[in-house]
Amino acid sequence: MQDGRNINQLAPTLLSLGSALNATVPNPMYLKGGTLNVGNPTISRSQSLLPFPQFTSVALNSSDTNRASYLAFYAKVQRRFSSGMTILATYTRARQTDLAYGTVANSFSTAPAGPQNAYDLQAEYGLSTSNMPNRLSTAVTYELPFGKGRKFLSSNRFADIALGGWSANVVGVLQSGYPLAISQPNNNSVFGASTQRPNATGSSPIVNAPFSKRIDGWINPAAFTQAPQFTFGNLSRTISMHGPGTVSWDVSVFKSFQVPEGIKAQFRAEALNVTNTPQFYGPNTTFTSAAFGLITSQANYPRLIQLGVRFTR
Repeated sequence: MQDGRNINQLAPTLLSLGSALNATVPNPMYLKGGTLNVGNPTISRSQSLLPFPQFTSVALNSSDTNRASYLAFYAKVQRRFSSGMTILATYTRARQTDLAYGTVANSFSTAPAGPQNAYDLQAEYGLSTSNMPNRLSTAVTYELPFGKGRKFLSSNRFADIALGGWSANVVGVLQSGYPLAISQPNNNSVFGASTQRPNATGSSPIVNAPFSKRIDGWINPAAFTQAPQFTFGNLSRTISMHGPGTVSWDVSVFKSFQVPEGIKAQFRAEALNVTNTPQFYGPNTTFTSAAFGLITSQANYPRLIQLGVRFTR
């Protein structure tokens, strides 16, 4: 579902009138039922030239313009060892493109409120805001070879109490960030445009610096120039540059044992984000903003350790 498409946008051919669009002209709808700014004795020339001049905007919610493509390579490796270890790893290499704007977004990447030019929706086609080029996930489970029924110390009762029944799990996720959608102050909003994008200069938006140095400047501002009023920026809806990726490792250890009255117990110790690696939201993507390219918030939690015991019959 598309959202935010204003079909009451001024025709691009009229933008050549330039500042004359801001001039005040008599309102032919005055005293004919108009309200607010379309009910005044005078209105702007741009308002009088809109497809539906009696309204300031006409929003269209429709899916008839949607277009999407998803291509991916997927690989999976799984191995069970006789020693009690199981390894599972999956990797996905993908490319997702679409014509979605408005409501399509995620917590890590902003999305345009609507098309820059309602008369040229094909110009909105590009990388999806949820495009994730690379994702690797791993899971390792290992049953320690100590105690009753295991390879070592199987006949030692005290060793079984201390070391028997333990297993360890490691789960990891490494993935790319999401594409960035660069916008600028919308100088064409008065003509019905939902958003305006800057122009590309030809310079790379990628900052060649260590990750820690890029937090305060993720995007190279020299890669863009502000598009003047009455024009549309030539930048695509999203650019190929991505925001910060994700590195997450969770570790847990379990010990199962028998207690009196036929009750089974399991002790659990879990460490989420065990490496205490921060995951950041995407940078500010409003060109000319004082915070442009700045990453200001963290998405995940710091290392979390929790202990618990579970009893079952």
